[in-house]
Amino acid sequence: MQSSEYDDFAMLLDDVYDLIGSGPNKIITGGAKSMFFAALAPYSLATVRAALGAHCVDKVRGRFTPKPADIIEQIELSTMNDGRPGVEEAWAIAVRSQDEADTVVWTAECAEAYAIASSVMSLGDDVGARMAFKEAYVRLVAAARAGRRPVAWAASIGWDAGRRDEVLKRAAVAGQLPAPTVQALLAGPVDVEPISDLARDQLDAIKQQLAEGQAAREARIEAEHEQRLAAEAAERAERSRKVEEYARRTGIPLAGTWPSAPPAPGAAQRPAPPNQNHREQ
Repeated sequence: MQSSEYDDFAMLLDDVYDLIGSGPNKIITGGAKSMFFAALAPYSLATVRAALGAHCVDKVRGRFTPKPADIIEQIELSTMNDGRPGVEEAWAIAVRSQDEADTVVWTAECAEAYAIASSVMSLGDDVGARMAFKEAYVRLVAAARAGRRPVAWAASIGWDAGRRDEVLKRAAVAGQLPAPTVQALLAGPVDVEPISDLARDQLDAIKQQLAEGQAAREARIEAEHEQRLAAEAAERAERSRKVEEYARRTGIPLAGTWPSAPPAPGAAQRPAPPNQNHREQ
């Protein structure tokens, strides 16, 4: 919230206290309001308003005047139910994209995590790919929720028109994709109004987001590969340094520094045998 929104927040809080409180609990002092506002400043006024409303109808907490911790908990609960699929469900959605005939409707985090895992899957390591996907997906979802970004669904279109229409219609019914966007992606003609300019702009925005996301994923994968190579080179150099340091400290030569095994201590060296090919004159 911005400082300019303090008055709106204070009026909202007064209404909640007037609704729930009784006796001295119906009033919150100006200093307490300021502390309340500061505690919830990281959140938007709309988010705080929704959380206060959720607190009022909560069967347990709604009997008591709210504290900042109550509102933050309501915000976190709403974030956890933001419509993003769980990690196992997300994997089940993503793995269908292996079949280029299938149309897949997935979230931005699901698509990005699968792009990371697909490089492992291309090596034939399905178990490793699933583990990489789950780790990336959990991290991406946590970052999105921390940034309070709403869920964003998009369609990855397959070449099978029949399966495409079925998946898109289900996505429209589930509220994952807006109806005008789905209409623009359907394969066959249907008796509906033409796509609006707004829907066309939304479709173009989705395509642009997918293109930018793919470029960002490729750049990140390349950077991670370079980092791994640099880390491996540094590790090899460190191992070599430790071996050389050990050899200097103990006096034991490094492997390969002797052309042959050294003579045993105190052993007499035999003279070289005469050349059998040498003929005495």
